[in-house]
Formats: sequence, structure tokens, C-alpha cells
Amino acid sequence: MAKGQKTCKHCDEVNGCRAYQCKKCSEPFPNKHGRIRFSKSPIKNWRELKPDDCFRIVGGSGSYYEHPDTGERTYMSSRGKYKVNRVIRDGILVYGVGKHNTGCEFIYMGNENKSKLCDNLYNAPHKIIRIKNPRKV
Repeated sequence: MAKGQKTCKHCDEVNGCRAYQCKKCSEPFPNKHGRIRFSKSPIKNWRELKPDDCFRIVGGSGSYYEHPDTGERTYMSSRGKYKVNRVIRDGILVYGVGKHNTGCEFIYMGNENKSKLCDNLYNAPHKIIRIKNPRKV
């Protein structure tokens, strides 16, 4: 085996030395800091979120304004860390957690469609990634 690689004991797949889990069978590797609770991939089923779950919004996702001349997109949502209050019909009601985003917000998670308010405004779902609770709110 080459330097910088490790083998999965479950399926014998060769992985990178910094991998947290096997890329083939998703078996977690032993970690001196304990198990990794959440992956870095976006949440697929946002309707399963429970109150007090925490997540962060990936920049460059969510509702946006498209400039009519250049086609450049300006995203309307604020990225950052949020704590779930409740899941509703087409989105999530959340509280901001952190220095830059506080208060109650609505995170749209429905289908992408053109807004009824403006010609160049589009409602689009956000990309969210689960995180540990950064601090008690």
C-alpha cells in the first residue's frame, strides 16, 4: 500500500489517509476524537429535521435575483448556522445561531419556480448541511 492510504477492514477498499469512512461501504474508520456524527454532504430529506437540530446553509444556494442584462445571480438568503424551530409545508422555520444571523427566519426548501412578486426573482431550495449544536440558544 502506498504512503497516505489506508485499507477498510470491512471490504478491503483502499482509501485516503484522512477519510472518515470507507468510500465503498461507508464503514467508519476508528477516530481518536470519537465518531463523526454528521457527514459533510447536503441533507437529502429536510422534512425529517426535528426541533433543535442544527444546520448551516451553503453559500450560493436558495432564492436568487437574476440580473436581466448579464444573467448574473444574486442570492437573497444569508448563509450561516441555524437551529430548527419547526418544519412546515414548503420550508423550515429557524432561529439564527451565531454573531451574524440572529432572529427568526424562513428557509425555503420547495421546488424551484419563478416568483409572483418580480420578473427576475426565483424561489429555489437551499443546500443545507447538518452540524453539531454550536452553542445553546
